[in-house]
Amino acid sequence: HYFIQSNLSIFKTMSQIDAYESTRLSLLDVAMEKLRAGNKKGMIHRIFIVAKMASGLEKKDKKAVGTAFDKFLKNGQTQLSQEAPTGVLMMYNLHALICLETSQEIIMLLLSEMINGNTFSSFTETKILSFSENVPSRLFQHGWADICLPIRPLEQKHETSDSIAQVIVNVIKQIVSLSEYVNQNVPKVNYKARCESVVTSQTQLIVVEEILEHVISDKELLGVPNYLAKYTHPLDVVLDQELIWPLETRLFPYM
Repeated sequence: HYFIQSNLSIFKTMSQIDAYESTRLSLLDVAMEKLRAGNKKGMIHRIFIVAKMASGLEKKDKKAVGTAFDKFLKNGQTQLSQEAPTGVLMMYNLHALICLETSQEIIMLLLSEMINGNTFSSFTETKILSFSENVPSRLFQHGWADICLPIRPLEQKHETSDSIAQVIVNVIKQIVSLSEYVNQNVPKVNYKARCESVVTSQTQLIVVEEILEHVISDKELLGVPNYLAKYTHPLDVVLDQELIWPLETRLFPYM
């Protein structure tokens, strides 16, 4: 009788757990419900990329790079039926700084194209500064823009006592300040012109190219190939219990 009663109590507890599991929402469920309420197609992620560009590119060449970038993002949006990409591509003399806000699928498509495709052959080296998932709001609210900065020779090396992490934080802070400026009281049709005006009117919002040279030369940062490999390959982790012999015998799923 004791054995039967014990088993009945166990099954009763299990049925209560199953009922609870079937009704509770996961964090993913909550996030997706918010997206549906806001009439959005999916989560928005944000990535910052710094790139080294081929030398000898003139302004018309960089304009062609910007056009190819814009076309690639629009094609990706159409093919994958995702949220519209927003952000900025800033092209210096020998470097580029990218802030892209879009779906995970388009970001992965972009990183794959940077490695295997010919669209971004002008980028000879690329590194990831930051990747944020499911951001609550966009920095650049009106669309995508590319900015060609005046060509000037690099000055002395950027010297700083800050760690590379702090330097990257400072770079992102400047991009946030830039986004706040270009979003202020500007119609969507004038958005690209507003971004291009930063070159002459708001130079303090532009990250200095010497800092980008300092960041991309850091060996601790992951390049796009290494980042994509880590992101797409499963972790090969050996659990402690897998090193024990004989293996543990589990009589019930919850034990």
